[in-house]
Amino acid sequence: MPDLKSMEYFVQVAQLGSFSRAAEVLRLTQPAVSRQVRKLESEMGVPLLYRRGRNVAPTEAGQILLSRARELCKEAAKICEDVRAGASLPSGPLSIGVANVIGQLLLPAAVASFRERCPNVRLHISEGYSGFVEEWLIDGRVDVGLIWGRPASAAIDLQPMIALDMCLIAPAKPHPVWEARQPLGKHCTLQEAARLPLILPALPHALRMTAEAAAEKVGRRLNVEIEVDGVALTNELVKAGLGYTVMTHPGLTDDVSRIRIIPISSPRMHWVLSFATLKGTRNSPAIRELFAELMNWCERKVVKGEIAGRLVKRH
Repeated sequence: MPDLKSMEYFVQVAQLGSFSRAAEVLRLTQPAVSRQVRKLESEMGVPLLYRRGRNVAPTEAGQILLSRARELCKEAAKICEDVRAGASLPSGPLSIGVANVIGQLLLPAAVASFRERCPNVRLHISEGYSGFVEEWLIDGRVDVGLIWGRPASAAIDLQPMIALDMCLIAPAKPHPVWEARQPLGKHCTLQEAARLPLILPALPHALRMTAEAAAEKVGRRLNVEIEVDGVALTNELVKAGLGYTVMTHPGLTDDVSRIRIIPISSPRMHWVLSFATLKGTRNSPAIRELFAELMNWCERKVVKGEIAGRLVKRH
């Protein structure tokens, strides 16, 4: 069976009408091109070219082969391009650990875009508290983590992405006792929020640590009456009028009709979302693509004003 190389040489000779010109295009010697064409004619069993001095022209059989071989060579070139492109794209499994709230905040839009850019990457996503994600990262159960706050382990390398403003989340109706003397307005201070009965996650949750540290700076202790390690349940307890909580706006459920979102204006508190990897490890192309996509998403949301916060870039 004729090989593709011989057909490629024949196509060039037949199109250019000259062995010497074909040799220049192919960057080969003329004898090498002539040998390949003679080999092809021998395998086909028929003459493929009329030879008139230095010029050549395809025979009737050569015309048939030329039309078919030209398309075959184009298809072969396209196959090579596709294979090279596929090899250059990130591929293989990528395991991501995401802290609570991040799933609904980032992943739907970012993962959809990432999948378009990296269709050969197989994603596995696990959700849990930031502390759990750190453990998964250290144990090798995930390749990358998205966590809130600072990690407990020095083995984790952070790339901060976005600092989200924290708000006081209150029941829809002002409580007749808790807000009797000092009703909450459109904004509140941390001192005002600290005196209210709060529903917060237990330590060492990143959100709780952030709120406790901020309260200590203004000389207050948080009045935590219920500890709940779950965002959805916390939201429901607030809606039921059992207390108040502190979280970022994107951490809320879609139904905000039964709550009030009150920005904490003084001091402003931020919950920093970071991209976490193990120190000393080289990030794969898939991890780099994921980080770039997440940063692009964060930037778009901040610029459009859809997220209350600011971008944080490591220097």
